[in-house]
Amino acid sequence: MAIGPTINDIKEITAALSLKLKLDYTNYAFSFLRRRLALIYCTLKIKKTETFLEDIQTGKVTQDFCYFFPVAEDELFRDPSFWRSLRTKILPALGDNLSFWFPELVSAEELYSLLIILEEEKLTHKAKIFCNIQSCQRIEELKQGKISLKNIEIHKSNFKRLELHSKFEDFFTEDNAYAVIDEGLMQNVAFLNDNYFNCIPNQQIACTLFRNRMLYYNGKMQCQSEKYLHQCLGKGVFMVLGIKEQISKENELLFELFDNSEQIYQVL
Repeated sequence: MAIGPTINDIKEITAALSLKLKLDYTNYAFSFLRRRLALIYCTLKIKKTETFLEDIQTGKVTQDFCYFFPVAEDELFRDPSFWRSLRTKILPALGDNLSFWFPELVSAEELYSLLIILEEEKLTHKAKIFCNIQSCQRIEELKQGKISLKNIEIHKSNFKRLELHSKFEDFFTEDNAYAVIDEGLMQNVAFLNDNYFNCIPNQQIACTLFRNRMLYYNGKMQCQSEKYLHQCLGKGVFMVLGIKEQISKENELLFELFDNSEQIYQVL
């Protein structure tokens, strides 16, 4: 039977992961680490922390870890009011630079929501989307263009609330337990197989979508992330957080609040 990690186990595991994956896992929120590592212990049937540590050091288990560690969002157009703001406020302000960046993409639904908005506005051919993903398996899944039909009613409800000219069926075809997005929408998507501290897009970004990621950081890591993203992005670039997130007091002078209700900022 799999066991859950102790406090000392978590300290050792995060230290090992930080060295192996070149990302400071020690500064994720401890409560999140405890829950997520317990899930990984159960999923991977880990019986001994010593063995898990050895497998991290050799790289045997790192891809599995990168797949299961992030929390996915399985809802198309989650928070429809944000996607409405993206369509009506952000896109008109971008001009000719339609380059988007997901520094930590986990869910197909988040990416496909952006692609549908761009197609609705007839901007797909002009856009470029960069997605940082540490898991090779997740990248392959995203390339397949599938979302589960188990949340089909939520997907369609959110779609309807946006009051688009198109319908859900204009973009997806049903295939057994999945809905598959029109592959033509994926042509200008680039996947970066590393974390965003180690790998960034090779062109100027206009809008960064970083929703619901810093919920899992502690204060130190949030500040580090904000400062790093500020350095990577040019003046005026939009940075979108989740509605339950906001820029820390320490870094509030680096960003200007563009939309308070949706936590949309611009780089100063």
